[in-house]
Amino acid sequence: MTGRSATPETILSLFAAQGEKFSARNLSTAAHRVAKFGGQNRDVRRDRRVMALADACRRRVNEFNPQNLSNTAWAFATAGIEAPQLFAAIADAAPSRLGEFNPQGLANTAWAFATAGIEAPELFAAIAGAASSRLGTFNPQELSNTAWAFATAGIDVPQLFAAIANVTSSRLGEFNPQDLANTAWAFATARIEAPQLFAAIADAAPSRLGEFNPQNLANTAWAFANAGIEAPQLFAAIADAVLSWLGEFNPQGLANTAWAFATAGIEAPQLFAAIADAAPSRLGEFNPQELANTAWAFATARIEAPELFAAIAGAASSRLGEFNPQNLANMVWAFANAGIEAPQLFAAIANVTSSRLGEFNPQDLANTAWAFATARIEAPQLFAAIADAAPSRLGEFNPQNVANTVWAFANAGIEAPQLFAAIADAVLSWLGEFNPQGLANTAWAFATAGIEAPQLFAAIADAAPSRLGEFNPQELANTAWAFATARIEAPELFAAIAGAASSRLGTFNPQELSNTAWAFATAGIDVPQLFAAIANVTSSRLGEFNPQDLANTAWAFATAGIEAPQLFAAIANVAPSRLGAFNPQGLANTAWAFATAGIEAPQLFAAIAGAASLRLGEFNPQELANTAWAFACVDWKKDSEFFAELASIAVTHLDAVDYRELSQIHLASLHFHLKWPDLHRNSPLSKHQQMLQEAYQRQDPSPSQLQRDVATALDRIGWTHVFEHVTEEGFARSKSTGHTTT
Repeated sequence: MTGRSATPETILSLFAAQGEKFSARNLSTAAHRVAKFGGQNRDVRRDRRVMALADACRRRVNEFNPQNLSNTAWAFATAGIEAPQLFAAIADAAPSRLGEFNPQGLANTAWAFATAGIEAPELFAAIAGAASSRLGTFNPQELSNTAWAFATAGIDVPQLFAAIANVTSSRLGEFNPQDLANTAWAFATARIEAPQLFAAIADAAPSRLGEFNPQNLANTAWAFANAGIEAPQLFAAIADAVLSWLGEFNPQGLANTAWAFATAGIEAPQLFAAIADAAPSRLGEFNPQELANTAWAFATARIEAPELFAAIAGAASSRLGEFNPQNLANMVWAFANAGIEAPQLFAAIANVTSSRLGEFNPQDLANTAWAFATARIEAPQLFAAIADAAPSRLGEFNPQNVANTVWAFANAGIEAPQLFAAIADAVLSWLGEFNPQGLANTAWAFATAGIEAPQLFAAIADAAPSRLGEFNPQELANTAWAFATARIEAPELFAAIAGAASSRLGTFNPQELSNTAWAFATAGIDVPQLFAAIANVTSSRLGEFNPQDLANTAWAFATAGIEAPQLFAAIANVAPSRLGAFNPQGLANTAWAFATAGIEAPQLFAAIAGAASLRLGEFNPQELANTAWAFACVDWKKDSEFFAELASIAVTHLDAVDYRELSQIHLASLHFHLKWPDLHRNSPLSKHQQMLQEAYQRQDPSPSQLQRDVATALDRIGWTHVFEHVTEEGFARSKSTGHTTT
């Protein structure tokens, strides 16, 4: 049975013929030899004689000596043979005899139970106790296997790990590559902090990576990334070592390596490129976790790999039923984060996910919602299911989960008032735990969704000011935007944002500059220094602004009554060539802003007239009113056809506007009458003149910037005047009384 010619067949045949004569030692030896010579052979695992051997070992287990116990456990675990009753018998017999086990016996027994996936907490506790005081006598493989076993079995024994780390750190030169990798893997998996041990491995490994096999390389990288240990030199050496033989990596090795470098934030473009080349043809061998982790890694590392993502989408779509919740969430998160359009994949994931949300943890729920919102995939049933599932579980959510969930629903335009209400109540007690992004995104979400949550906004207004130094430009701008949009009065918060933003405006992007100006103007906050700083930064960067940012910036300065002639001149120069990209609101707001600010820009207005005339049918009533008013204010004379068309379309919307907009149309009608009386007389607008004038007389005077400047000049010279005198025609003017004072 021990000869070179021994095979599993000869050993099992001998057992079948003479097994009743086998001693306890013979049984243990037979099991050991079957495992040693047969490995994880399927035919061996299915052989009924193997199960008979397992049963014979179980019946005689109390006759086994320590070596027989450990060898038998090792044998059945190595062969991958399920023998739960035998393992239970060994777990009962071994603890009282562990003092007789040598280091190899202790390590192999722990390894066997962990490998076989057998829960035996009392046995593991006894092994930990027996091993701790004898670790100095363990060789490297025994130390490594012991740590690996307890980590794999999920047994919490920090004292044992601390003792192993203490013994191991000074002996790493004796460890072979597999022992080094397994030790690092074990400590990372068990989440044991062992900085000295990891530092020692990081020092010892690079010079020996030529001896590492693919699994050793992947496990080492994974361990350092999972443990959050910074080891840039080690990662650089691993990246170089991997490139030369990536074709030998199995799917788990490819996925884990990519995951590790992405998680550790290590830039390795050549390595990622090599994985992107190697993986697509082998994705059929990847399991769901490996597919999801690979996509996650490339998305996290910001590596463009469209062919890889396309191949992953194809490989995953037909197998989504095998994916667990984390795999599903990570997959959609990856594609959304990478900006990869895969509507069929998202639709399939939505279909699979909606009925399984009860299995999702809070992070998976939040990430799934975030992904669909970010990818702009319409999935009403999925969002409805999340809205139903989440409220009762908010106690399990962390701040990031909460912020991501409300952001997703707001960004996707999904109405979920009960979810928002539940979140508003839930977060009040732990808002102090939110990071700046969480605070800003939560405020942005409630404002965007139009959800009234005064207590939540008040709590954010209290929490944010002392932490604004941690906010990045986007978070500062979004917070201001949210409070302005929600019409929440928070003067202290706005003052604090103005102070925090002013010195950092050079780091703001165009949208952040525009949104900040818009927010302060909308909220009516008087901060001339902030606006001056924004104007100074913005004027030279308008080429980077998109149409909405240009229009909003002009609107904000006009609304706030801030004189910024250089900024307006720069906008007037930049905008005309880009008006084709403006939407109706952008065209109307730009015209309104220049008119309100009293800025002469005839070329800009001519360009707006040209762009708007092609699209007046798309303008809503407010945009028509603002545009008509603006052109009247600048005394537009060039194109009667544009004004006539504008007036004729505006008159069809009179029932849809309030008195403010009617008064704007009234002024436009007066301008039309004065400049082109014949056209006006025949215009439908002329028939509504009385209604328009009545609306105009209802509103408070709204003087232009020019009127304000004239009034200021008259005050300066002591000339008594009426600030707003309404003529018979309906115009408001500054009128001198013909009297001076000294």
